[in-house]
Amino acid sequence: MGSPAPFQIQRQRSSEAEYLFRRSILSEIGELRCRDLKAEHLRSVLRKLAGTGLSYESVSKVRFAMGDMVKRMVAEEYLTNNIAAGLKTPKTARRSDRSRLRRVTLAEYLRAWTVLDERERLAFDLVTFCGLRESEAYGLKNGDLFQQGAIRVQRSWYKGDINKTKTDEIREVGVASEIFERLVAWIATLPERSPEGWVFPGEQIVTPLLPGNVLRRCIHPRLEPLGLGWINFAVLRRSHSTLHEARGTNPKIIADQQGHGLGVHHDKYVDSSVARKQQRRCGQISKP
Repeated sequence: MGSPAPFQIQRQRSSEAEYLFRRSILSEIGELRCRDLKAEHLRSVLRKLAGTGLSYESVSKVRFAMGDMVKRMVAEEYLTNNIAAGLKTPKTARRSDRSRLRRVTLAEYLRAWTVLDERERLAFDLVTFCGLRESEAYGLKNGDLFQQGAIRVQRSWYKGDINKTKTDEIREVGVASEIFERLVAWIATLPERSPEGWVFPGEQIVTPLLPGNVLRRCIHPRLEPLGLGWINFAVLRRSHSTLHEARGTNPKIIADQQGHGLGVHHDKYVDSSVARKQQRRCGQISKP
């Protein structure tokens, strides 16, 4: 594909990025030449997708696909600069109501936790009790345990790429002593125990395990016989907020642990327990 040629994809790779590019992007800007492609064309596609009622998460996936494909074009010298840099998902995209999604109870969590190996137990605990995203838990290095009872979260491991955290911020997360001591003991068993080694290394050691593969190969086969196959890392992260809210933990602390604002914490992650709802209702009735 040269500069004067029609805008097209030559490689027939089956990656999600290329699939999304072909399905949602190519049909809109396929007649453009590479040299004529502008950032505004990409923004226009995102606005159009958002206008069709597509969810915020789905539009965001298309935006990520744009970024991946544009980087490839720059690398192959079809474009001279990354026109996808700075693209944002339109605010008009439909937001899913995560407050209605399922949470895990402590009893369910214990049943699941009991049948897992220590490596998966630690990942579960980091998400459920410490509030890390799965990409952050699997992106941890040994040196991120920077002091007793604390972890520095400074990167994410998502679909085979190391990136900054979702909010582009580094945060320090408190870890219960029992979990922290188990992490230290786990690291002591690893082949690479230096500060740069991965806490959850893959078979080749040079990169971490992929969370999705861990779910499919190591977690769900053990949880499905218990009727708990619906548990995944997204469920656990939502459960972190709800469980701590039920214990009366300061919402600001919960939000800081998870790395997002209070509004997100209350609107998307917290599901009030029946007891708290009844308490609130009784309080309203008792008012004069």
